[in-house]
Amino acid sequence: MKKIWVIMKREYVTRVKNKTFIIMTFAGPLLIALLYSAIIFVATRDSSDKTPRKVVYTDASGFFKNRVDSLMNFRFQHETSPTDQLQTKVAKDEYYAYLKINDRDLNKLDSIQWISKTTLSLLQQEKMSNWLEQMVYDENLKAKGLSKGTIDSLKPSSSIAMLEIEGDGTLKSSSSGIKSGIGFALAMLIYTFIFLYGSMVMRSSMEEKTNRIVEVIVSSVKPFHMMLGKILGVALVGFTQFAAWVLLSIAGIFAITGLLGEKLISGNAAATAQTATMPGGAAAQVAEQMPQNNFLEALFNLPFGQIIAIFLIFFLGGFLLYSSMYAAIGAAVNQETDVQQFMLPISLPLIFGFVIAQSTVFQDPHGPIATIFSIIPFTSPVVMVVRSPFGVPWSELALSIGLLIATFIFMVWVSGRIYRVGILMYGKKPTWKELGKWLFSKD
Repeated sequence: MKKIWVIMKREYVTRVKNKTFIIMTFAGPLLIALLYSAIIFVATRDSSDKTPRKVVYTDASGFFKNRVDSLMNFRFQHETSPTDQLQTKVAKDEYYAYLKINDRDLNKLDSIQWISKTTLSLLQQEKMSNWLEQMVYDENLKAKGLSKGTIDSLKPSSSIAMLEIEGDGTLKSSSSGIKSGIGFALAMLIYTFIFLYGSMVMRSSMEEKTNRIVEVIVSSVKPFHMMLGKILGVALVGFTQFAAWVLLSIAGIFAITGLLGEKLISGNAAATAQTATMPGGAAAQVAEQMPQNNFLEALFNLPFGQIIAIFLIFFLGGFLLYSSMYAAIGAAVNQETDVQQFMLPISLPLIFGFVIAQSTVFQDPHGPIATIFSIIPFTSPVVMVVRSPFGVPWSELALSIGLLIATFIFMVWVSGRIYRVGILMYGKKPTWKELGKWLFSKD
């Protein structure tokens, strides 16, 4: 244990004192804030093309003539010229596109063609299709003596309140959106953290080859202890930076809240005063019509203790597991250019787990696929964290944690076996076959 501690301390102190680490510790939250601000800015901007585009169209049914005017930035013009002539005009850029409506039976619009030099986006295609369908639908309603407004007025609005029942029968507010968002954010942290700091462990394993001090190291430290010390040391570096980012982010949130809080409070007070001055029972009626703010209630009802505990366990376990595999790569290769052939097989399970977390878990967090992949050690760090806000049985948690720890210990042993041979190999690119030989070779 003493040797492991010495190695871990060296790895930690060396990296924490690095100027790059110090700068990124303070600059990281700022960069993340700028990134999300840029994402929000781009998402809220209308990036669609505003340039007017002339589109010619023909209509075999005769229904759309003089009905099709404009949609998005397209300006439609009806023509009766032959198809080949219109296509030639599109090819010569006289028209941006040619909309060819071949349908004569309007009960099913399945013979429409869009001819242009550039393909429509999925959103544009969907808008175009819905637009043509809506024109036929509105006309059919008029033929029946109805209007779209009348039909829409018959459709009720609905909102399902999500409530969870406790063992004692107590009901509490819940929200699938909040749970999904928190689970996805925590999974994203683990996913990013593993890729970011896993490569640091890999480079740490390659340092001894570069510095040519490995002969001294392997003569005094067992490979297992060496690998474990390196992995734990770099893990502490990552956790230190992560903790600093969390604290700085919380401080920033409180600072922003302090700056904007007074405005929010004054705004709410003004709204309350306006409601209170309404005559008669109008104030009570407006209060009933105001949507209830269940967001905070659902947020505070989350099992934060359990979510944080699961996050920390799988955050640590997932990093240690993948770091042990990254360390094995670093011990096996001589140059970073040789890394790619080994990186993909190791990264694929983590990427696949993230895909499972985005799709299957959001659809059914308690389904068989989500359950299976939250137990498999190579995908559980991401999938189990996404499931945690929805509540996970303790039996599944215990099984998943046990398998994760056992797999980590086994992978450290495997990495140590590769490390003890690979660290002394210079100038030769290892293959998967050679790695197998190193793994089972005698001491």
